[in-house]
Amino acid sequence: MAKLSLASLFLIGCMATTTTLAAVYALPPKGDAVIGSNQVAEVKKDDSLSMVAERNDAGYYELLEANPDLDPLHLKEGTQVLIPHQIILPNAPREGIVINLAELRLYYYPPGVNKVITYPVGIGRIGDQWQTPTGELTIVEKQKDPEWHVPQSVLDDMIKRGKVMPEVIPAGPNNPLGAYMMRMSNEDYLIHGTDHAYVVGRRTTAGCISLYPEDIAPLFSMIPLNTKVTIVNQPFKAGWLNGQLYFEAHRPLREERFRYRGHYDNLWNEALKSATAKRAASVNWNAVQILVKNETGVAEVVGTVATQSAAS
Repeated sequence: MAKLSLASLFLIGCMATTTTLAAVYALPPKGDAVIGSNQVAEVKKDDSLSMVAERNDAGYYELLEANPDLDPLHLKEGTQVLIPHQIILPNAPREGIVINLAELRLYYYPPGVNKVITYPVGIGRIGDQWQTPTGELTIVEKQKDPEWHVPQSVLDDMIKRGKVMPEVIPAGPNNPLGAYMMRMSNEDYLIHGTDHAYVVGRRTTAGCISLYPEDIAPLFSMIPLNTKVTIVNQPFKAGWLNGQLYFEAHRPLREERFRYRGHYDNLWNEALKSATAKRAASVNWNAVQILVKNETGVAEVVGTVATQSAAS
């Protein structure tokens, strides 16, 4: 399996300060799970929220969650936008690619280095036939400048909309797959770029995972065939950093909102239970409830390591 050099990781991290290339973080110490730090971006003249998101390597929905008072249709120049880049790693093996559907974010753990690289992604839109599946897959094919062989489900959907599209779209600037494609072992699903950057951080695909053009290029170059891909759906995450317990609550996907009808106690309790299984915590349950209610996706401290007397 190919290894990414520390020099390459350093260069990617440096470029992330001026382009949409992803952030590179050192993995936290064993037992901890929080990386990064929050940032603030300023709206420029004629900005859309999608433009702010792309410029800061964030997702559209991610910024809507983190900035609930922001009106995306009437952005004012100079407005401060919170970029929630302090992140709790998903509860999944730190190996290969991990995608958390609920936060529309991909994590890559390069082999042989103590790093994680993270990118915002677009996922499958609402509807049973479009949902991105969870589970464990592998990368089985890589193509630069791919043709898009349009799935029959997409062709049928376009016909219902009164539109006709070709069965094959050639490589080029109008290809929805962008310039790079990686096929997963469930062959209907790809990780790819896009010809429209605004779709990243939203639910717009037919089940595939889409990345900003500036993000898919370095990811494509780093990923060897047979890389493991773990896809999870974790709207609630909990993890430690320096003796403090953090909790992060995203708005569950619409299917989950319908299924649970707002009663997510089992989901967020499971996240906290997993995080505190080996380290007892003194938890501020009121703070947890507020985060669950607000669904901002911003990681906040909700507890500390329990003292011996508190734990007994």
